[in-house]
Amino acid sequence: MACFFSIVALIILSGAVFSLVQSRTTYKELMGNQIHDTQKIDKIIIERRGSSYDEERLSISDPATIERILSSFSDAKLQRIDQYPGGTDYWIWIDVEYKHYLIHYTEPDIVRISPYRGIHKKYSWTYRITNGYDKSIIQDLFKEE
Repeated sequence: MACFFSIVALIILSGAVFSLVQSRTTYKELMGNQIHDTQKIDKIIIERRGSSYDEERLSISDPATIERILSSFSDAKLQRIDQYPGGTDYWIWIDVEYKHYLIHYTEPDIVRISPYRGIHKKYSWTYRITNGYDKSIIQDLFKEE
C-alpha cells in the first residue's frame, strides 16, 4: 500500500513540476521566430488606455524607435498568471509582412501577446514580467507627443 501512495505522490509531483516549467517562458521564445527582422515593420501603433476611457494613440514609423520598443521586451522573462490587477493599458499593434500582432502591456509588469493567425495556447495566456521592464520607454513616447 505504501508503494501505491509513493507512486501517486510521484505522479502528482511530476505534474506540478511539468506545470511550473510550462508556465515559464521568455518573450524571445514566444516571438523570436515571429518578429525577427524589425526592418520589415513599417510602423507600430500604440494606444494608451487608462481608467477614464480616454485613448491616446501614437503611430511610430522611425526604425530606431521601433527597434528600441521591441528590444525592450526581448530579454523579458515571463511567468504565467491567472489574475492580475488593473492598471494603465498599452495596446501595441505590430504588422510584420501581412501578419498582425497585438501586445497588451499593463503597467507595471503584465504582458499578453495576441497573434491573429495560427494561435498557440501560450499566446492566450497572461504573463508577469519577472526580471523587470523599463516602462519609461513607452511612457516617454507619450510625453514627446
